[in-house]
Amino acid sequence: MKKIVFFASLLCLFSCSKEIKDGPHIYFSNLASIPDTIEAKTIVPFDITAIGNGYKVTRAQLFVNKTEFFDTSFSAKDSINIHWEMDFSGRTRTQNITIQATDENEMIATQTLKLFVK
Repeated sequence: MKKIVFFASLLCLFSCSKEIKDGPHIYFSNLASIPDTIEAKTIVPFDITAIGNGYKVTRAQLFVNKTEFFDTSFSAKDSINIHWEMDFSGRTRTQNITIQATDENEMIATQTLKLFVK
């Protein structure tokens, strides 16, 4: 009986020691240089970094007010840096900019930024 309890606890120790994998991490690399308020004809550069956490990143997307603005799929990578430039002509008021990264296991990470267009 002692041997069974020993082997069961040993098995539990090894099975519980595995690290839980999280989804990817995505962020605006140039967040400090993005203004809060812009003119309508301003072109704003977005530098985006997506990093896989245990699994590689396969897709990055940019949405403006829940409408897809840019979408790119690529071969699986540990991390990727993307530079997107966006023209805000014809847009007014608050614009919600959302970036999204997807990894090999379809886990998704997002970050949102608000810009006010005069």
